[in-house]
This record gives sequence, C-alpha cells and structure tokens, in this order.
Amino acid sequence: MDELVTVKTSDFEADLAIARSYLLDNGIDCVVNGEYITISLPESNSARLQVRSEDYNRAKDLLIKGGFLQGEEV
Repeated sequence: MDELVTVKTSDFEADLAIARSYLLDNGIDCVVNGEYITISLPESNSARLQVRSEDYNRAKDLLIKGGFLQGEEV
C-alpha cells in the first residue's frame, strides 16, 4: 500500500488548494487532509498537502519551481 507523506502544511486548507491543483496538473496524485477544518490555531499547521511517498521528491521539486515552497520549508 502506498504511504502518504506530507509535502506542505498550512493553517488553512484553502492555502493549499492552488498547490494541490498545480500538482494534479503535473501528474502528481495528492490530497489535502484536514479539509473540514476551516479555522485552526495559529501555527498549528492542521491542513496537510500529502502525496504518495514515491512522488515526494518530484512533488517537492515542482512546488519549489512553482513558488509554493520556499527553501526554509524544505
């Protein structure tokens, strides 16, 4: 079974929507876990953009290229 790994987190799942679409457009299956949390505590990073473990490196590279991840987040 494929293991899901977190490639990006956010306090609000809406912040991950464009990054998710970008990955999907580039052939990376992904999900946003925490989709039903609309408000969270500051810096709790309750929403997670997750990909299959074998797609992690490619997803990370794509998110950096697309401006969704900064060097300090990697």
